[in-house]
Amino acid sequence: MSVSLFKAFVQGMTDYIVKHNANYALIETNLNYLLGMVTGQAGGDYAVPPGLKEIFDRKGIIGSGSYDFNAGTLTGPNYNLTVAAGAYWSGATGNFRSKPGSTSLPMAGKATGTWYVYLDSSGAPALSSSVKDDTVRQFAWDSVTHVVSAKVLYAGVSILLDGDDYADQLTSAARSKSFSKVADRLEEIEQLLAEMSGFYAEDPDNHAGLDFYYLAGKVRNDSLIYETLAGHVTLADDDTNYVEVDPADGTVSANPTGFTSGRIALFQVTTAAGAITIVADVRTWALAGTGGGGGGGHTQNTDLGTTSPAFTLNRDAAGAPTQDCKLEVERGDETNVAIKWNETENKWQYTNDGANWYDLGDITVALGAQELTKYVPVDDPQEVWTETNRGASIDWEDLDLSSFISAMQGCSAVVLRVFFWDSAPGPGVNVQFRKKDAPALPTWAYSAWKDEHDPRTLIVPVDADLVCQFFVNASGVDTANLRVFLLGYFEKVIGVGTQDRTFTPLPITVAASGNAEVNQASFMNRGLVHYLKVAETGGLVFGTYAIEIFARDTFQGEDLLYKAVGIRPDLDFEDWLPWFSRDADETGELHVRITNHDGANPGTYEITIRAEQFA
Repeated sequence: MSVSLFKAFVQGMTDYIVKHNANYALIETNLNYLLGMVTGQAGGDYAVPPGLKEIFDRKGIIGSGSYDFNAGTLTGPNYNLTVAAGAYWSGATGNFRSKPGSTSLPMAGKATGTWYVYLDSSGAPALSSSVKDDTVRQFAWDSVTHVVSAKVLYAGVSILLDGDDYADQLTSAARSKSFSKVADRLEEIEQLLAEMSGFYAEDPDNHAGLDFYYLAGKVRNDSLIYETLAGHVTLADDDTNYVEVDPADGTVSANPTGFTSGRIALFQVTTAAGAITIVADVRTWALAGTGGGGGGGHTQNTDLGTTSPAFTLNRDAAGAPTQDCKLEVERGDETNVAIKWNETENKWQYTNDGANWYDLGDITVALGAQELTKYVPVDDPQEVWTETNRGASIDWEDLDLSSFISAMQGCSAVVLRVFFWDSAPGPGVNVQFRKKDAPALPTWAYSAWKDEHDPRTLIVPVDADLVCQFFVNASGVDTANLRVFLLGYFEKVIGVGTQDRTFTPLPITVAASGNAEVNQASFMNRGLVHYLKVAETGGLVFGTYAIEIFARDTFQGEDLLYKAVGIRPDLDFEDWLPWFSRDADETGELHVRITNHDGANPGTYEITIRAEQFA
């Protein structure tokens, strides 16, 4: 910027005052311009130099965070909307607005609807329910839930580059690398794109007849990267060929049918008369450069879920199904567990140990065995051990009770009547009992002492062989005496629980004057039925019907378990009379026959059974 003043004053000039005033006016104008640049005063042309006007050639906020605020639920009582500091250039009108600190704008009392953030002459943000000059943002406000949503820049307002935006351009967080110039950053991106664009590129100089040549490439399948060497595939003649790469191993192949689901498309090539005629490059940047899991776009260890209501395994399967599908849990040093669809058996199964598979919904595994204990008294207690005139034990001595106890499923403890006496009783003179090879010394509760007329009753645990042990602490060499009687024992009883369940199989359709014999899967092998309901849910049946349930799929009379006849179709049939159900075939099926006595109309019947089932 320069100032040119009139300096050639000469003697005799009559317009001296006019020229002098013009000089002062020019000086004043430029001084005001400089003061406006130095002080940064808001408004008018003085606030922004001409050079910056050329940069800010459109209306917008300066910096992406200028006058920004968070959407979401505001907190009472004032429900303040906190608007960040910012700067703004109005473009055509030439107004520059700025505010160095944040501003709290209360939303309390504001009606539900669209609200606008605009700037006053000082650059401070304010709220309005209608558009005003220098409006920068708009949002939706709900006065009931106090939620701010749908926040956007107002129409025509751009985001102009500021220092933070520029600095962000110079940093590549993904590569942990900084640049000193934007040009260097762009150049690296160009080089990277050029390198990746060469992956699986066509190699036309080497094409020969129907042999289509391609360059080397890399493809990622989840966390694994496969490298493919340059090579060729032989195409079908007089046809359209589809060249693709399998992300599972990096293999390139071609076929005349179409691109295969789960593989990454490379080229669509037309051939004629033994030669390649047309090549269409259909490589996609997302897949050819960074092919994700089977071409499905899954990114291992980063995907958190899917917006689709279904996740399909083995999605490229066609024709008759043959493969099992499995979801597995990695457990480190422990054996992996999983659930799978067993295609051979046509059912879902799971494993808790990686080796044994159980059917989902199989009640034989849903019901846990219960271990109970019952006390068995001995009517005529037997003397199981007798010793007189003995000394102290050198080590624990076995007391084998297996010949006195009958417990088919095991015994947890015995009740002993112990008589112990010594010619010189004292505090350390006693006999102690314990479970065989128990790791710790027994407490006083397992001990007996004093004399023959003061016996002790002890409950002593035994091992799987019904053996406990004792240790005699005698006062001398031949001073101790011992008599032990078995009063009873605690026998283990292993039983099974039961499970209440409601079973509603698929509806059964029966022709007019006919019957249907159906084996409904996933019922139970045995249990007590305490409720049965049959409803006619389809057809125009007027005649009665009957229901029969059998123990086998042969539907023979000797296997009949339940029968009800003369049932009216206009009323739901309900029966609360308990009856025992079993499947003699051990297939967990409901063998049901329904007979329709209506001679003109078919009927559809739905059964509901509530039962207490057993393993």
